[in-house]
Amino acid sequence: MVLAATPACVLICAVQHDVHLEGHGFRLEPLAVAHAGALAQIVDPTMWAGMSTTLPEGEVGMVNFIEDTRATRALTAFAVVDAGSGVVVGSTAFRDLSLDDRRVEIGRTFYARSTWGSLVNPVSKWLLLRHAFESWDVHRVGFRVDARNARSLAAMRRLGAYEEGVMRGHRTAPDGTRADSVCFSILAHEWAGVELGLLARITSPRIVPVLGPVEMSAAGEPVTTPLLSVVPPVAGHVADVPGQPVGPVTALPPAVAL
Repeated sequence: MVLAATPACVLICAVQHDVHLEGHGFRLEPLAVAHAGALAQIVDPTMWAGMSTTLPEGEVGMVNFIEDTRATRALTAFAVVDAGSGVVVGSTAFRDLSLDDRRVEIGRTFYARSTWGSLVNPVSKWLLLRHAFESWDVHRVGFRVDARNARSLAAMRRLGAYEEGVMRGHRTAPDGTRADSVCFSILAHEWAGVELGLLARITSPRIVPVLGPVEMSAAGEPVTTPLLSVVPPVAGHVADVPGQPVGPVTALPPAVAL
């Protein structure tokens, strides 16, 4: 039996759906229909704005989205899971891997609102980038962001990715309008510096505000005194944005109430 020649990226992207990545409290596992129920509950029209696909409506819509994603050979998609609780908190993907040209992109990323500002995004990016540069030995990891998606643009700039420019009118958005895409990249020689920045965000203890006991002022009005608490990294997925603790918290000092 003679097999027809197939581009390396097609074979690899199809095979690598069995990749499992884990570290710092989160696990990236192959996206499957079993994740549809959890993912369907975390998406809404506002958070989906800027995505390149139509909003998956309800569990049936999410099942279709996952099946389409899995059927697309250029995509290696993951569910992002809280390793401690097993709760599915989002999804992300590699796309357009070419081992010949040593390049890949990261995209199709979305997370539950309850995790915004937490460590889920820096940990996920660290896991994906480390796999791309150190296991696949790529030279370039690219990102494309809808120019209207201010939150994702800010995340890319904080990541330290190089901002290459804007592809004007690059694609048709789900609402039928033409969308500009802002392109970012990280090259192999830049990875060490980017990784240091990510690990600093992931592993450094953070100072977060904690509300103290309620006291009465001289005027008889309730006053809450802000306190500060040093929170260990990853435990409970404390905030990546100083002063904005979000997400499930399981290992904070007793005085912390979020």
